[in-house]
Amino acid sequence: MVTPADWKKEDVLREITDQFGISEAMLADTSTRIIYGEPAKAVVERVLKKYQERVIDETAEIYSLKEEILRAEPDSDEFRKKIDEISWKYTSSLKNFDMANLSQLIVRRAAIVEILALACGKNLAMQAVAEGVRRKDEQIIHNIFFPMRKDSQDVSDHDIWLLSEEYHYYDYIASDIPLANIKWNDGEAVFESDIDQKFQELLARRADDNSGKRPDIALFSKEGSAIIVEFKAPGVSTDEHIGDLTEYAHLLAAKSGGKLKKFYGYLIGDTVNNLRLGGTWTPFPTGNGWFQSSPLMDPATRQPLGETYFEILHFSDVIDRAKKRIGVYQQKLNLNFDRAIQTGS
Repeated sequence: MVTPADWKKEDVLREITDQFGISEAMLADTSTRIIYGEPAKAVVERVLKKYQERVIDETAEIYSLKEEILRAEPDSDEFRKKIDEISWKYTSSLKNFDMANLSQLIVRRAAIVEILALACGKNLAMQAVAEGVRRKDEQIIHNIFFPMRKDSQDVSDHDIWLLSEEYHYYDYIASDIPLANIKWNDGEAVFESDIDQKFQELLARRADDNSGKRPDIALFSKEGSAIIVEFKAPGVSTDEHIGDLTEYAHLLAAKSGGKLKKFYGYLIGDTVNNLRLGGTWTPFPTGNGWFQSSPLMDPATRQPLGETYFEILHFSDVIDRAKKRIGVYQQKLNLNFDRAIQTGS
């Protein structure tokens, strides 16, 4: 190849920028050097080829991400570690590394929301069980929010933010563990020692499955509030369990010796008979949910024990709320995670 006598690197760089819109930053980003005697068009072709190869690689990564999400097992010990790895894999394709930490958080949460949606629709690979094998859909959903049989002293990595961001920072979170073990203020027990026995007696009087011995998830604040979360498997009518929240609130109030006075309860499933809710429940303006607020009174003495605020939610509403909370960040970061999972591209 004969190099033109008037070839200058500065002229080639100017032509690349002015005619083709390729900046010096793009040259650096793709580690592309201008070779002596090379025309501008050849340099541009090399830059664009590298970007094309990068897009192909990233597309393959996104497809792998989709497959890994479908294979997620929320009840495994490695579940959240795997989600972190998945989200970092996607985040690594972002060019603006100044936003990497925020991006990782948003991508991770988007992955969790998508896994929750798949679990609620019984579409995770692990939910394709053989006929006659007992399903564990409720346990899977439970583990997405918070690992079962753990508390916030055991784990700090959980996703209770799906219900409310502020709940992520409560003093203590218990997930299907004995409530008598809960302590605060340098070891002071929150409840009387027989609280778990009382819960067993309460559940023994119920006609439904008695496999649990306490609320699915309970959160406590030293300011005197408690959050009660009850999950119902897809297809189980939540209206049949409305009384559970009130009974739990009464028992927690009585056995806390006055420490707890405000009780927030969530009954979450995908089926409800509206005709059985009565006049005390108010529908939300949007979605399928209902809410109720009332004083908590001792049934015998009528003495006030505190206040209750209860919600009946569909899993679809929880998913929609979570998507809206992270949606604004996804837009700012230009992350179309839903489409990536649906199409693998």
